[in-house]
Amino acid sequence: MGYQKLNWLKIALYDGHQREVQGVDTPPLCMVLTDGVHGPALAPVELLAINMLLITISFFLLCRPTHSAKREILVLTSITAAAAASRILLEPFPNVQPLTMMCLVMGATLGARRGMAFAVIATMLSNLVLSHGWWTLFQATGWAAIAFAGSRLGLVIGNVVEMKRLAITAVIVSVLFDWWVSLSILTSGMTISEFGIYILNGLPFDALHATASLVSAVWIAPWLANLVFEETVQSEEPQVSGEADVIAA
Repeated sequence: MGYQKLNWLKIALYDGHQREVQGVDTPPLCMVLTDGVHGPALAPVELLAINMLLITISFFLLCRPTHSAKREILVLTSITAAAAASRILLEPFPNVQPLTMMCLVMGATLGARRGMAFAVIATMLSNLVLSHGWWTLFQATGWAAIAFAGSRLGLVIGNVVEMKRLAITAVIVSVLFDWWVSLSILTSGMTISEFGIYILNGLPFDALHATASLVSAVWIAPWLANLVFEETVQSEEPQVSGEADVIAA
C-alpha cells in the first residue's frame, strides 16, 4: 500500500509532546497509537536497518562475561520489559515517563554497558507499540546517554540512593533529553527560528517530564536500586582467597 497524502494539520506526538506540523506524507497506520509523524518518514528497509543496528548494539552491550551472566540477563530483561510497559501504559499522560529516572539508576547500579543496553532495548520494545521511526534513534541514544551519565555521577552507592543528587540530575536530564529528541524533526526546510518556536512551545511538556522524573526518583528509585544490587551486583562480587586477597587489600 502506498503512502497517503494528508492535507490537514497533523499532531506530532513523541512521548506526550503535541505540536502542530504541516501536512506530510505518512505511511498507513499499521501499529497501535501511531498518531502523526515526528521527523522524516522512513521506508520499511530503513526501519529494518535501524532495528538491526540497535539490536546488534544491545546484544554486545548485554553479553559481558560474568559468573552469573544468565541470571543478570534475566533480571535485566524483566526490568526492561517493565520499563517499556510503563511507557505504553502512561502514554495517555503527556510526557510522563519513569524511564528517564530508571536509566539513571540502572546506569548507576549496573554500570554504563548494561545501563545503556537497558535504555536501548526499553526504547525499542515500547516503540513497537507507541510508533517506530526516525525519532527512535534519538530516543535510544538520548536514554543511553542518560544511563551513561548515571554510571559516572555517583547516584547510587552500593544499594543506597543519593536522593538529592539523583533528583537534581533527573530533572536536568529530562529537559536535555526532550531537546535532544526534538532534533529529529529538523529538516532542510525548517529555519532556526521555527525550531526555536517549537522548543519554546514544548517547555510545558518538558516541565511535565522533569516533574514525573522527580516523583519517580522519590517513589521508585530506592526499590529499583536495591533490587538490582541484590540480584545482580552482589552476585558479581568475586569470592577470592589467598594471594588475591592480599593484592586486593
